[in-house]
Amino acid sequence: MSGKPPPTIEPSEALASLVARYVPISRWLPAYPREWLRHDLVAAVTSWGVMVPVALAYAGLAGVPPELGLVTAFVALAAYAVFGTSRHLKVTVSSTMAIMSASVVADAAGGDPELYVALTAALALIVGVMLVAAGLARLGFISDFLTKSVVTGFIFGLAITIIVGQIPKILGVPGLSGSLPQQVVQLLGELPDTNPYTLAVGLAALVLILVLRRISRRIPGPLVALVLGIVAVTAWDLESYGVSVVGEVATGVPLPSIPEVPLASLPFLALGAAGMVFLAVGESVGAGRAYATKHRYEIDPDQEMLALGAANVSAGLFGGFSMDASLSQTATAETAGARSQLASLVTSGLILATLVLLAPLFRNLPNAVLGAIVIAAVLGLMDVGEMRRYWAWRRTDFVIAIAAMVGVLLTTVLAGMVMAVLLSVLFVLYRASRPYVAALGRMPGYRATFADVSRHPDAEPVPGLVIVRLDAPLYFFNANVARTQILELVAARQPAPHGVLIDLAATADLDVTSADMLAELVSDLQARDVEVLLAQVKGAVRDRLRKMGLMAEIGEERVYLSVGAGVSDFLRRWPPDSTADGAAAPTAGDDRPEPPTAGEAVAAPAPAAADVAPPEPPTAAS
Repeated sequence: MSGKPPPTIEPSEALASLVARYVPISRWLPAYPREWLRHDLVAAVTSWGVMVPVALAYAGLAGVPPELGLVTAFVALAAYAVFGTSRHLKVTVSSTMAIMSASVVADAAGGDPELYVALTAALALIVGVMLVAAGLARLGFISDFLTKSVVTGFIFGLAITIIVGQIPKILGVPGLSGSLPQQVVQLLGELPDTNPYTLAVGLAALVLILVLRRISRRIPGPLVALVLGIVAVTAWDLESYGVSVVGEVATGVPLPSIPEVPLASLPFLALGAAGMVFLAVGESVGAGRAYATKHRYEIDPDQEMLALGAANVSAGLFGGFSMDASLSQTATAETAGARSQLASLVTSGLILATLVLLAPLFRNLPNAVLGAIVIAAVLGLMDVGEMRRYWAWRRTDFVIAIAAMVGVLLTTVLAGMVMAVLLSVLFVLYRASRPYVAALGRMPGYRATFADVSRHPDAEPVPGLVIVRLDAPLYFFNANVARTQILELVAARQPAPHGVLIDLAATADLDVTSADMLAELVSDLQARDVEVLLAQVKGAVRDRLRKMGLMAEIGEERVYLSVGAGVSDFLRRWPPDSTADGAAAPTAGDDRPEPPTAGEAVAAPAPAAADVAPPEPPTAAS
């Protein structure tokens, strides 16, 4: 022994390593390229012009005072900029999370405004804690549980729900409640009470925003509509004509604190928060990946969850509401030239200045303008083009998207979210429970190239042998389906085959149910005098087969490194003239056996000259 003490890590080094790992800004800000500064500053100002009116409007969606929209946007942008790994993503107020927050909190608040605000902040805090915990536990993979078709359908339905909920602001009539069908009935009954001045203000704002958007996305249409709305109310005293306005907007930033809520409400909030976490991760990580791919850099899904959690925790501590990545704000910033999260930090500072200095100016802001801003924003969430793509490419995805959309429209938003999550999981399980079992045949003129006979009619069956390939891993929920398909393929082969070769390349391990299924399958086939051969069996699967004694029953010598090796060995033992399949005999050299070794790490020896001519085609799959 050398006697040297083991190397030690200084506490300062350990802390620096943790900071570098979990606080990405410590890595990218010191190396910030100065040539990006101008682009980020322009994008920051552009984002500020769009985000301020949107934050005020989305606060109404969440059911909280308008200044809390600015507070939420300010802290969320700053927190994500510090902890996020995407250079372009804007984590700020979003319509989906705002309406989800309102749907969770409304019933628990019981009509108490102060309790409503406290519960909203508590919900954001719980969502944030869940996201941070999931990020630290490296659960970034849950972003894949919500399939894209489900998210598209859910958000489409949510956008329709939001638009219907904002129409009363445009008409100047009381707000709506209940499910969407109930809201539509209420809205129809209130149409005669429409205020013409409010309707004129709301429609003018909506048309103005949409026209400016068509001219250029760099023009902050919502900000222009906000300013003109305030000017119109002030100049013509529209409030006296029944045009509803926001009223006094509080200035300053509340001190961070833990919201005080009844303990009995926490389980209900936690249940709603769990669904919101799925939506936040599905929307945000998916958008982050898209922009990272477009601009050729990588994001860390686990760190993204931690960053989203930090943003929500910050919002909860400052009395704000839940949020996630805003796709519209991200697109606006990227179009304006954003290069990094420095743009978000500058936008956050500008929103803070607005909150402290400019909040009183919003007193005469018409609620109809806020309704128009929300409607214009969520129109982009109704992705008709994506729905058409699902219809053209895969009808199953279209049906799933429609089901998610209808779930939101006919129930509550929270129930629709739960249905969307369950639909995603059920869809994954359904696909996995129906594994495709391909019957393989040899491609003419090739010794060891095999293809799915249903896709390649010229592929020839091997005399006396049924070759099957499982195109999905074996699990407890698909094992019996695979067994049934294999037995049907064997029964359909006339005359009866002497062997079945099963390609298990897709299976990395076996659970008890799938292992028992293989044992039953071997027993059934052996009872029919059909021997079982296995190919491309992973090491973990071999271990399972040995432990349960099935390997001894099959025979180590009947487990092959490749399908070609198994076929060669079978034909050596069962020459074509001993079968009655009537299939074409293999070409010269085809019956030369390959090593039928069962070793796991032994590479197949180099083929003889007759084995390499003619050359293999590019693929043997499908």
